[in-house]
Amino acid sequence: MPPARAARPILFAAAVLLCAPAPAADETACPAPLPALQPRAPAPGAPAPPTQIYAREVRSVAGGVSEFIGDVELERGGDRLTADRLRYDKAADQADATGDIRLGNAAGDSLATSELHLQLESHTGYAGPSSYTLAHGLVRGDAERIELAGPDLMRLRRARFTTCPPGQDSWFLRMSELELDTADDLGTAYHTTVAFQGVPIFYLPYLSFSISDRRKSGFLFPRLGTSENLGTEIAVPYYWNIAPNYDATITPRILSKRGVQLQNEFRYLGRRHEGRLDFDILENDKVGGEDRAAGAFKHQHALGRYWSAGADIRGVSDKNYLSDFGDRLAITSQTHMPQNADVRYRGLRWNFDARLSDYQTVDNTIAEADRPYARLPQLTLATTPPSGSSGPRYHLDSEWTRFHRGQRLNGERLNLNPALSLPLTRGYGFFTPRLGARYIGYDLAGDTAGVADTSPELTRGVYSLDTGLFFDRDSAWGGREYTQTLEPRLFYLYVPYKGQDDLPNFDTGAADFSFTNLFRDNRFSGGDRVGDANQITAALTTRLLDGQDGVERLRLSLGRIHYFADRKVNLPPGTIGSDTSDTVAEAAAWLVGNWHARASVQWGRGTDETQKSNIYLQYNPERNKILNLGQRHIRGELRQTDVSAEWPVGGRWALRARSIYSQHDNRNLETYAGLEYNACCWALRLVATRRYISTTNDQVNAAMFELELTGLSKRGTVPESPLTQSLFSFPASTRAAGDTPAP
Repeated sequence: MPPARAARPILFAAAVLLCAPAPAADETACPAPLPALQPRAPAPGAPAPPTQIYAREVRSVAGGVSEFIGDVELERGGDRLTADRLRYDKAADQADATGDIRLGNAAGDSLATSELHLQLESHTGYAGPSSYTLAHGLVRGDAERIELAGPDLMRLRRARFTTCPPGQDSWFLRMSELELDTADDLGTAYHTTVAFQGVPIFYLPYLSFSISDRRKSGFLFPRLGTSENLGTEIAVPYYWNIAPNYDATITPRILSKRGVQLQNEFRYLGRRHEGRLDFDILENDKVGGEDRAAGAFKHQHALGRYWSAGADIRGVSDKNYLSDFGDRLAITSQTHMPQNADVRYRGLRWNFDARLSDYQTVDNTIAEADRPYARLPQLTLATTPPSGSSGPRYHLDSEWTRFHRGQRLNGERLNLNPALSLPLTRGYGFFTPRLGARYIGYDLAGDTAGVADTSPELTRGVYSLDTGLFFDRDSAWGGREYTQTLEPRLFYLYVPYKGQDDLPNFDTGAADFSFTNLFRDNRFSGGDRVGDANQITAALTTRLLDGQDGVERLRLSLGRIHYFADRKVNLPPGTIGSDTSDTVAEAAAWLVGNWHARASVQWGRGTDETQKSNIYLQYNPERNKILNLGQRHIRGELRQTDVSAEWPVGGRWALRARSIYSQHDNRNLETYAGLEYNACCWALRLVATRRYISTTNDQVNAAMFELELTGLSKRGTVPESPLTQSLFSFPASTRAAGDTPAP
């Protein structure tokens, strides 16, 4: 029979091969996905077409068998089969293909082989040595034999699996048998070897995983490290996908110098709540023989339109736990662990908070007199005047707290701070007189020895006048149009004096001196003191606004307080007789070329000496490119330089580093240096760290190693690894947000 183009409908319903796993973490760095073996799409709304077979030559064989030869194409619905030869037995509903065979679907899954046998009705059969791709080539592999056991089940013998693109066999899973069940979204592998760069590095007798983007329970890739105080570290996380809105990560952490620590993290997420519970325990520490543990619980809950609740509770077993097992200076330097629970109301005019607050003092050698009080409970009620409203405004800040700490002086305190203001605002300025009062009342208990009055009270009037003007002009700088503003401001405050040395002090101290606090009506934080005042603040602010988009490019502020009377209420008791305060300046600049700078300086009164300064400079041209430089200074107490960077250093390499150096102590407090190589289907991270432990006056060195195989190491929405978390405190805008369980 001469070659001919023929078409003949037959029944064909090949099984959908595989569902695609989650896309690679860095798809843009990989070669483009392979084109799908697409069937001819029917017109929108049209019924599924009958099965069609095309070939250059068609032969009829005895017994109802037909043979198709040359450029054979078989199509039905969303499936397509191409082959050199196809033999179809109508009675048995059996198709046998040979030659260059490719079977695919519209989802981008395909199978390439030289031998394929299909029983069409039952979707059963087998293929000889084959290669397969999923999701347009984002996942691929091969097998010596593939068995089709139904429309949703496939078994691969002596198979391989990887997310690396063709030609980049960086890592593979090799298994004796791989079973893929698309109905249950489950892949099951037996006798699996993980090979990286051709070298076997891990063996698992049994492995199960999700074959789509759904989370699946299973082991994550191990973390390796070493440190002077913990020894060699091997951590093997296990991710447990409990439910769509619950998951857990359980990590046995083998520490050669300490023993085996078990780290546990549980997360949950609902429509109106979310939370996380962490608990780490190490039994019989090799150093000291004691059990070591730490726990943390954090919860947020929306109770209604205006109501919400939350909890933040943390604790450790002993004072050295954080310095031994913590990985960052901000963690290891904590002396008190917060334990809070609260209920909040945020309405249109009123705010209410009910809170239980306590602390665990990490170091038991800290004297009880130096430990913070527990607030059991603390109730606050405050007004929120509508913004932009005209006419008089009523304000109320109130608080009732019960303070408790062991056998010390305890008691209850009531603070009432009502006020009435009359804001007058125009385009050229503002004028705001305010009349207020402060009331403090106590009911003392506990150790009241030496206390003359267990129910002391204090009432003081608070009078202020806040006024300012706005000037602006057009200007040009560097060939760009700007609007420059000049904003002088005066703030007068009067609070009559009354002695307060007989009042207890539960939570009060001098407020931090800053430009913003020049306009406070009380120089104390907390609720136990009302500072006497007869003073005026003079301040000046200038801004540079972009003439095109109105964005603030530069802000400079300068101010200080002039006193008309001595300040007699102080902590500790005494009198301050200076005529002026320190001078405070603040600056912020959003410069061209993605530069951002902030600075604040406090100069001593009557001198040119800097009492306190903070300088921060950042260069952030694009995501994952950032340089930070910070300098903090408190005269006689602290001088620190903080430098951090994240920057690509060529190709797929990136450098991450941070160093905090104390000039006051002439030592590095914390140093991190990390190098990351990120290929499209795997990533390697190396980190070296050094931390200063103040309690022991020691430097602790550590190194960590992490290998991530995309599609294998992160099966599920597991948290970012401690290795990555410990590197930076970069602004959130430069880092990807972590994921959470699905609701």
